Amino acid sequence: MPFSLSSGSAVPVRGLHLLLLGASLLGCGAQAQLWQTPQVTAKQPLLAGYTAAGHVFRKKDTTFTLDVVAERVVGVLVETTNTADLARGFGVAWDMTEKDLPELQKNLTSPGVLMSALRGIVDVADEYGTSVLALRRTGVGWKAYLTLNILPESTFPRSANVTGQASAPNVIHLMSDFQCPYCQDLWTGDLAGWRKQPGQYRVVYHQFPLDFHKNAFAAAEASECAAAQGQFWPYSDRLFERFNQWTRLETVRATEKFALYAKEGGLNVAAFKTCMGKHTTQAEIKRQLASKETAFVSGTPTVYLNGIRLLERSAEEQQAVLAVTRAVPSAGTVIEGRLRAFR
Repeated sequence: MPFSLSSGSAVPVRGLHLLLLGASLLGCGAQAQLWQTPQVTAKQPLLAGYTAAGHVFRKKDTTFTLDVVAERVVGVLVETTNTADLARGFGVAWDMTEKDLPELQKNLTSPGVLMSALRGIVDVADEYGTSVLALRRTGVGWKAYLTLNILPESTFPRSANVTGQASAPNVIHLMSDFQCPYCQDLWTGDLAGWRKQPGQYRVVYHQFPLDFHKNAFAAAEASECAAAQGQFWPYSDRLFERFNQWTRLETVRATEKFALYAKEGGLNVAAFKTCMGKHTTQAEIKRQLASKETAFVSGTPTVYLNGIRLLERSAEEQQAVLAVTRAVPSAGTVIEGRLRAFR
């Protein structure tokens, strides 16, 4: 799981969001209000009638608290005695409308949720793993927390293919496929920019060749065979530069091209061919592929910046991620402090 549950009794229930939202509500987006400014969140119709004091909203025995870091809402804490306001709190975080709440309230009171919430629930709240929900029934009612999902470094598979300074304050984790045209765009676009700033960005490459790309696995092997000679990055540059040469070929012919690229790059071609012929790096690639569920990889490229998945990779999104993760206290510190109460 993205967050360790070993220190307490919270129960991970993967897919709980499907039960809570229901098929008709999935379009709302599980982190729609997260990342907004507190001023935008405060204007939601669902908060009409609540008394605001800073980032805290109260009405009778219900309190909604916005956790704000670097002027962005990174979490919503809900404390209430009734399931109607519990559902409303979810709606505040997920940008729902009034008409969505009855179905959500009904799902929150289902027997499975009620039983699990007695022990505490921590679950991813959307299919991309970008947000988390935590839920617990207390002696006087309910406590819930809807927040960003910031993956710890231990979530990502080990990789020796790293560039940038070890002291760089920002870490990029890239799950990529050499035969993926979107990965090629990323490689020559944003990734090129990150690589030009080694003092700011440490980039870690992870092998995720997709099954339906017939030459992707062989290309991953080729890059790892080049890595064995200390040439992962320049060889990978060549693979993407020559993308149109090898991607349409049968794998045997593509492999011949890979050997040619090794020669052009000054590698020991005999050692490269032996590595490819014996599939020396196959186990390493499969080991990285095995982490696709914990890293929520459903396609390529998948990119994380400081543990937060980039959905758009726009300049604005990157700036927001850098702001909340480099702030003091950081979003990770604030969120972790809240989640302790659910474990």
